Formats: sequence, structure tokens, C-alpha cells
Amino acid sequence: MKYHIVTLGCPKNVVDSEGMDGLLSMQGHQAVASADEADVVIVNTCSFIAAARSETLSVLKELASRKQPHQRLIAAGCMAQSHPQEITAVQGVDATIGTQQWTQINALVSQLDQPVIPLTPGQTAVTIPLIPTSSNGRPTSYADWRTTQIRRTRHTPSAYLKISDGCNLRCAFCTIPSFKGDMRSKPVGAVLAEAQELVAQGTREIILVAQHLTDYGRDLGLKDGLAMLLDELCQVLPTDIWIRLMYAYPHGISERLITTMATHKQICHYLDMPLQHAHPATLRRMRRPPDTDRTLKLIAELRAAMPDIALRSTFIVGYPGETTAEFNALLEFLQTAQLDRVGAFRYSREPGTPAAELPDQVRPQVIERRWHELMRLQQQISFARNQRWIGRTLTVLIEGNGSADDGSQLSVGRSFRDAPEIDGQVFVWGHFPIGQIITVRITQAAEYDLWGEAVG
Repeated sequence: MKYHIVTLGCPKNVVDSEGMDGLLSMQGHQAVASADEADVVIVNTCSFIAAARSETLSVLKELASRKQPHQRLIAAGCMAQSHPQEITAVQGVDATIGTQQWTQINALVSQLDQPVIPLTPGQTAVTIPLIPTSSNGRPTSYADWRTTQIRRTRHTPSAYLKISDGCNLRCAFCTIPSFKGDMRSKPVGAVLAEAQELVAQGTREIILVAQHLTDYGRDLGLKDGLAMLLDELCQVLPTDIWIRLMYAYPHGISERLITTMATHKQICHYLDMPLQHAHPATLRRMRRPPDTDRTLKLIAELRAAMPDIALRSTFIVGYPGETTAEFNALLEFLQTAQLDRVGAFRYSREPGTPAAELPDQVRPQVIERRWHELMRLQQQISFARNQRWIGRTLTVLIEGNGSADDGSQLSVGRSFRDAPEIDGQVFVWGHFPIGQIITVRITQAAEYDLWGEAVG
């Protein structure tokens, strides 16, 4: 059987898609480069906000419109679990499989391995039963994704490694715990084995991801679980491997974690910590800790331990009840914090969340204006932070080769300051092998990207 996987959404979905890819491949199925060539097309869906669900439905409808009589279309992942009725209402979707069932992909494909019988009106697609959750979102049984080894069939210089899934927090704007349940950690031994296999395959950068990275190990009875895991990883991985941390909830960043990051050569001096807002009243409505002074103190501690650290965060603009004064406080925070990288979301009113029922919903025109104002300010800050690197050297992981407008050879990569896809890039004159880490002297800087020349 030939299959093709389309991945929508976040890096955690990328990991699940890689898991399905490996399981299908080990069963003897063949991955193909396009949906048109495939017998089975799998769309790993996203349900983060309304725009993501709209994109998911558009992709499914577009693929369904191109289906050949022999082809099957499977919707997997978050939206298949959170909004199954909307998914199965798409004519042409043959089956669904939820976020915690991707390890059963071969069983689902086997169910579909029979002559295609078109669905009649009102008939639902084949569905792998979802793991039930209790009223507080806790799964009543666990899936086996935590111990299923991911066999990656595509080897790249950078790879995501998911160390936990689900979340113990209940932020007022977020739907994720409602369909992913509480946080569940991958055992330390399984994480170490997966990381070592990635390195053996040629991976140079391992990016640890989770819904709430700094909560890792709580369900395993570990104290400072993330710091402990990093200590273990750095003992078994070569010293020239990069380890990057994404989605670190700020109030879980301990003194030990900061020391661990500063001590080990492998750990990138980079931290992504979603803050969402900076005004205490807004944070209270979000059901997040409202202590902005503590956050600024944490930023100072991180920079004291690692003066070159690149700090990234995300914020929500136009949250219900956000006044002009609250928004201005957010802008003042950005001026004070001088974060290297910032992403901003326009607030999305998600049905079923406490935030959706809050009074004083902000008008879309106001949200749009505030979003642009925030991003203009952050561009100035990011530009100034990048300018500091002119004349200095950075190690750069090469990810591609091409040419400039004048035909000159040009390579592109990332430094420790840049996560894939969401941050900037470093452009280097000349061609260098993909996956190689080189030293680059920076000669130019823009808001997001840097340019430089190889040294040595």
C-alpha cells in the first residue's frame, strides 16, 4: 500500500506523523511524495484555534475532491478528536483516528483494506474508538504512544522529540486539555533511546517539545524532571549535538533548570516560554499567574547565567476585557524585557472555553490594530537585538543551499538563536554540506535574519 501524510499544526503533530510514518513503513507500506500517488492519504489535523480548524477542513475537502475510486482519506489527530462531527461531515473522509490513537494506524489501514464502498447520506466514517476522558479531562486509560518507539524514515539535520503530551493547566482560552487530557510524560529511558537513535541517524539538533515542557516528569514522581532529563541526555549524547527547549511554561523554570542549561555544552542558550500577556488583570482573566515582576526577575536570572541567551515568547492580543491601559502595559513590558523573538496571536473566541463567555469581547478591528502595533514595536526590538551580532561569530547548522540574485552561491542555516520555521535564518556566502555546523562571522543583520561569511 502506498501512503502520503499531510501534517498540519505544531511540531508535536510532526512527531505523531513521524510515528505513523515509521509504523506504516515497518509494516511494509510505501511512502510517496504526493497525495495523487497514494492509496491512503492521512491528514494529521490541527484544532488549535478556529483558523486552524478552517484550514483543516479546507485541506480535507480539497483532497476529497481529488480522490480516485481506489483511494482512502483518513483524518487523524487533534481535530479528529475534538470535532469529530465536523470531520466526518466532509464527504470523502473514510476514517478518523484521534490524538492518542496514532499507534493504531496499521490496524485502521487494515480495516480499510477492502473494496471502497461510498458512504451513504448519514453514514459515518470508520473511527478508531477514542480514549474516554473524565469530567476533569483526565484519560480513563492511557494510550501507548509513550513507549512506542518512533522510527523516522526521513533523516534531517533537525528533529523534534516529544517528551510529554497533554497539559495540567486550565488556561481560560485554551481547548487543548479538553481533548488531550492531563499531562503524560514519556519515560526517561524512552526519551534517551529515541535521542540516541536520532543522533545515530545523523541528526545534529534535537528539539524537545511538549504542551508544557517544564512540567515534564510530574506524573512520574520526578522533581525538577526536565533538568534531570537534560542532565541524563547530556551524559549520553555527543558534545557537538544541539538540544533546544520549546514551550517552557515560565513558572516551571527552576534554579536547577537554569544551572543545567548554563552548564551543559549541548543545550542551546535559547528558551521559548509563552507568556500570553503582561498585565496582571488580563493574566487573571486568562487563569494564569499574574506576577509580571516575577517574570522580569526570571528573565534577568536567565541572562545573568547565560548572557547570550535568546528568549522567545508568544502573546495574545485582544483578549476579552483587554483595555487600552492593559494593552499599553503589554507594550511597556516588551520594551523592558527586550525579548529576542516574539509571536503574537489575535485572540480567537473558542466555544466551550471560559474565555468565550467573558464580557467585553474586543472588536476585531481593535484586535487587528493592536496586533500590528505590537509587531511593529517588536520588529524594532528584534532588529536591535540582531544588530548586536554584527562582527561577532556564531555557529550555524546548515540546512540548505541556493544562490543569491547575482548567482553567487549561498547557504542557509540557523544559529542557536533560531528555532526552525518560527524564527530567523542565517545566510552564509558559499555552499556547505547540509547538516554541517560551521562558524560564521556576521556581517549584516535585519529584523529576523543575519548574513555572514564562514570562518576557517
